[in-house]
Amino acid sequence: MAAPTAPRYAIYYAPDPDSALDTFGQTWLGHRGPEALAAAIGKDGKVSIARIGQLTESPRRYGFHGTLKPPFELNVANRAEGLLAAARVFARSRSPIELPPLELAVIGKFIALTPVAESAALERLAAACVRAFEGFRTPLSTQQEEDYKLNKLTVHQEQMLEHWGYPYVMEEFRFHISLTDRIDDDGERDAVMGLLTKLAQPILGQPLRIRDIVVFAQDALGQPMKPLERIPFGRGA
Repeated sequence: MAAPTAPRYAIYYAPDPDSALDTFGQTWLGHRGPEALAAAIGKDGKVSIARIGQLTESPRRYGFHGTLKPPFELNVANRAEGLLAAARVFARSRSPIELPPLELAVIGKFIALTPVAESAALERLAAACVRAFEGFRTPLSTQQEEDYKLNKLTVHQEQMLEHWGYPYVMEEFRFHISLTDRIDDDGERDAVMGLLTKLAQPILGQPLRIRDIVVFAQDALGQPMKPLERIPFGRGA
């Protein structure tokens, strides 16, 4: 039997609890139960609730979020309490930022929410998160690096992987809130996009304000990733 993996941590954007965006995400990912999702979709859904559950397995496990610092194991010199203290210091020096409105997009073959335009302020925030918490991260093993490289990374993405432990950071960063896993069938993806377009109407086209960060924790690989602490920006942090 393989030894259990160490806990992992991440720095995410997560919408305010019970906001319109949070309600949409929690309903879609099934965190409010299949009945809530069925009621939101109605009787004209072209994809079953069971199938949606299969197509949202990873986003449901990792939580409704936008990544700022990707998941990492703590190195032996640090503990969770130290990470949280550093996150509070980091947040204290930040100011809220407003992003362009959200839209539904297909990235590769999965569906996500993304801003309709790039945001320099968001890119600076994500880059600052990657740098600020790098000292807490355990370097990837050779096997972990090889697993990432199976995704046919570019030369620059491989450089980001080797330096920061994740290929899609810094210049490779694209903020997104994942809504599905990979959907290979074009027709099924179109059907899911149709459902999401209906469900997401209250939050599409609305600007997104980021005024805090959330430290998430995962007890072991494969377990749910859950919010550990929400930390507001500014001197109130």
